[in-house]
This record gives sequence, structure tokens and C-alpha cells, in this order.
Amino acid sequence: MRSSLFHNLPNVLSSVRLILSPLTLFLPEKVLPSFFFILAVSDALDGFLARWLKAQTELGKVLDPLADKVMLLCGVMVCVYKLDALPEWFLYLSVSRDLFLLLGAGLLTMKNRSVPSARLWGKVYTFYLSFLIILCLLGVSVERLFWLAPIFLITSWLDYSLVGLRRLKSQTFSSALS
Repeated sequence: MRSSLFHNLPNVLSSVRLILSPLTLFLPEKVLPSFFFILAVSDALDGFLARWLKAQTELGKVLDPLADKVMLLCGVMVCVYKLDALPEWFLYLSVSRDLFLLLGAGLLTMKNRSVPSARLWGKVYTFYLSFLIILCLLGVSVERLFWLAPIFLITSWLDYSLVGLRRLKSQTFSSALS
């Protein structure tokens, strides 16, 4: 029982982050920085624990990025609509990227029967955007730091797209040979 709990701990953390992230839309501004920081730390912690405990699962490959996307989307929405600290177009760009990646991952999962893994540029984007959101929630102006966020967003989007296209192409090519 105990080893089963430890083995599932990363998925439990991702699930809790997924469930709690929408609360950022309703919490008072004074608790938002601490609350979002805890969510962001849980993101780093679940990945670390999954590797350390050798508890990487197909469920975790779906749950963790989904929880990340919900956490970041809620954080950006607060920064755009509640704090007026980020431009609205960035929210739309973020949603577009995430929808594209979710659809692409779904397609690859259906074709390959395995969930695509996270990529370095996606992790860089997630870390940097979490950092910016925390600064916004603390009342710090991110005007000078913001420009990197769209660059990381587009770079990660292109990286995932190119890898996904290569996988689809190789899958199509190998199935044509069969």
C-alpha cells in the first residue's frame, strides 16, 4: 500500500494542481501569489518525483501537461482580466498554442498508442510563464521581461509541431511499407 501511494504521488500532485488551479480566478488578490507559487512548485515537484521514484506513467504524461495548461491559463487570465498586467492578445495566443498541442498530442496518441513526452522548450515556456505570473501577482511590472514569453511560446509551439509532423510522417511512411 505504501509503495503504491509513493508510486502514484506525482499523479496525485498533478491531479490536485488540475483541480485547484481554477481557484486562482476567484481567490482574493492578497493570497494569489502564495497560492500560485504552491501550484508552480507542485509542477516542478511532480516531475522530479516521477523521475526519482521511477513512477513515470502514461497517465502522468497526460495529467501533468493538462494540469500545467490549466494552471497557466488561469494565471494568465488573472493577469489579463483582474490585474491588467499582461496583454489580452497573449492570452489568445496561449490558448491557441495549447489547443493546437492538445489536438496534436491526441492525434499522435491515437496513431502511435503512446503519449508524446514533454519537450525542453515546453518546459522552458512553462517555467518562464509561471515566473512572470508570480511577478504579476506580486504587483511587479513585467513589461521589460514580458517579450521573452511570446518568443518561448512560439519556439515551443514550433518545436512540438516539427516533432509531431516528423512522427506522423514516419508513421505514415512505415504503415505504407507494411
